[in-house]
Amino acid sequence: MGEAKRRKDLGIPPRPKKIQKDQTERLISWLPITKKQLSKYPYAAPVTMAIGLILLLVDWTNLNVGAG
Repeated sequence: MGEAKRRKDLGIPPRPKKIQKDQTERLISWLPITKKQLSKYPYAAPVTMAIGLILLLVDWTNLNVGAG
């Protein structure tokens, strides 16, 4: 017996429909990070940028040593 039929027989109202989250609150439409989540970690962007810069400089110095 299906759930809808069982609910009808028992006199229970139908299940509420799932409300989809608003897509506009996301930072980027395909990225599952919202602006509210990002505001909890204000230093995440500068720290990530610093790590990327350090890795870039390390890799760049290794490439320049091999080319010379």
